Amino acid sequence: MKMFLAQKGVPFEFVNAREDEEARKKVTALAGSPTAGVVLEWEGGTEVIRGVSPASLHAWLARYRGKEA
Repeated sequence: MKMFLAQKGVPFEFVNAREDEEARKKVTALAGSPTAGVVLEWEGGTEVIRGVSPASLHAWLARYRGKEA
């Protein structure tokens, strides 16, 4: 995920839910468990991607870039 965002020029802040109690609670509430997926937040929005794959990442990137325009 970090590599994908960096390669696409998307600014991000990585938070490790295993090390950050508050982040772990938030990810668990949104995704069901702290390892169930990736939580992306931008411009006040939140999206959970379960089963991260190239297709899901590119679909998210299209939505992200659509909101930038």
